[in-house]
Amino acid sequence: MLNIEINNPELEESLKQLYGNNKQSIANAFADFVQQRKIKQDIGISISQLEAGEALPLQDVMRKTYRENRS
Repeated sequence: MLNIEINNPELEESLKQLYGNNKQSIANAFADFVQQRKIKQDIGISISQLEAGEALPLQDVMRKTYRENRS
């Protein structure tokens, strides 16, 4: 379990306006936020790899994916 303390009155007020005192809704919104940040970070890494010529040929990826998911 992870507990997070918010020391920003404006942010705390915004959260209360959006979610009231529903801690589960706040936790869900935070989880969504973290997932979106992770996805953006992964996309950034992928773009850097692509620009560096480290991309895998699509045909190879599709063949491997097909083989792994056939059974």
